[in-house]
Amino acid sequence: MKSKIRSCLAALALVCTSAVAAGAAAPSSTVRVALLDMTAVAGGGAGVGMMGYGPGMMGPWGAGPGAGGMMGYGPGMMGAWGNGPSGGMMGGGMMGGGMMGHGMMTVRADQDSVPAGTVTLDITNWSRSVVHEVLVVAVDSPTAPLPYDYNSWRVVEDQIKVAGDSGELSPNVSKTLELNLSPGTYLLICNVAGHYAAGMALPLTVTP
Repeated sequence: MKSKIRSCLAALALVCTSAVAAGAAAPSSTVRVALLDMTAVAGGGAGVGMMGYGPGMMGPWGAGPGAGGMMGYGPGMMGAWGNGPSGGMMGGGMMGGGMMGHGMMTVRADQDSVPAGTVTLDITNWSRSVVHEVLVVAVDSPTAPLPYDYNSWRVVEDQIKVAGDSGELSPNVSKTLELNLSPGTYLLICNVAGHYAAGMALPLTVTP
């Protein structure tokens, strides 16, 4: 009888260990995504360091002096998260042009690479008056332009591979989007009329 109990306990322990191992093999990755425009910049907020002092204006993921100031005193959200001095709004920023070089609209994320599998996008529209959205688009090259309709000022969605869509987000609204992404390169774009052309596109790499 005791040997049977030991066998049952050993089998139960093996099942539990296997379940834990299976769960550990499929981690969930969360990417915080910010949708920004000049109304967000003008709005300010608690802890804003206009000249780059404090946690940074639109940089809830920045830290320390100058982590996100407007004029480029540190990386922060308005720069390129970790690009150093002049990486702020007037400096390097997205694709080397900074926010001012892309129609004063941009997409930012707290990481540019995640493992394949379940990926959660924690999206916030930081604008004070403009609707934005996020489309997750699978691409071969992050620098190649997407098919564009100049009459509607939108990317032609039936000619691209959309892996996820947040839908339109009103100002100051957040939404969580959970996706199962395969390895490859993706673009996070806003396809509200004119916003993609204004610079709202950000690469995201999904690794094996």
